[in-house]
Amino acid sequence: MKAKQLIERAEEARVKEHRLKPSLRLKTTEEIYRFIHEEGLVSFLGGNELPSFINAILGRSWKPSAKGFSGWMDWWSVKISGLPVARVSREIEGRDDVLASRIFRRTKTFLSNRTWPILDPIVKYHIELVQRGEIFSGLEQSLLKTIQAEGSIRTDRLRKKLRLEAKENNSKFHRALTNLESYALIIGVEDPKPEKHLHANIWQTWETRTRSGIDRASLSYEEALAKLLEKTIDTCVLTRENQVGKWFHWSGDIEAVKEELVKEGLVVRAASFLVTPRVTRR
Repeated sequence: MKAKQLIERAEEARVKEHRLKPSLRLKTTEEIYRFIHEEGLVSFLGGNELPSFINAILGRSWKPSAKGFSGWMDWWSVKISGLPVARVSREIEGRDDVLASRIFRRTKTFLSNRTWPILDPIVKYHIELVQRGEIFSGLEQSLLKTIQAEGSIRTDRLRKKLRLEAKENNSKFHRALTNLESYALIIGVEDPKPEKHLHANIWQTWETRTRSGIDRASLSYEEALAKLLEKTIDTCVLTRENQVGKWFHWSGDIEAVKEELVKEGLVVRAASFLVTPRVTRR
């Protein structure tokens, strides 16, 4: 099959699988849960290669009509099974079989528990690097150790414990949390009873959060990287090849893995794109 034809077929499949038509949009919470488990990785806001929660409930590719939170008004009033989007999102994060992370392009992404066994060896590998002091700043290491010791801790209490309550610490504190999230070393879920701190997260380590929902019979780090990249490309359906290196924080290890996937036929190269081989069998 010629590259142009393959890309066109992949784009058609992506529209269908990512629910980018009004007739395909998700209307109930059960449909959303099923969608997340079928896809494995689902971006919250979208704007990237993954299927998107917001796109799928709108039935179209969403681009904010205004800057900042005001752009969210495009979908804020949408109801899913009679519930507002924010409530549904919070319930998704709190499920035992789904978690929210920032491993993909440092953006909020829902991960089905079907992906957890793939990510687990990658998380463990980076925990070992942390323990050897090879990655992360002192602040990031302190955050990780504190969350690990506490089991679960809310954002404001975490700041207080590390004496980072002053406003001048806001940026570095939240940047450090995001860095840890982007490696899936910590997982946050919005506090359902936030008291005075609106939208405060409760933080746990990866191991604590996934303890009851994962079979830890492990792949090697290299095998896990290959499985994750294969799964992500399959979920995206197609992607520009030059973007793959921007997906994960550990992308420095991805290039050789990508080439091996292409060599084995687990990913198809079509001009400047990478495509799931499922498309060739349609």
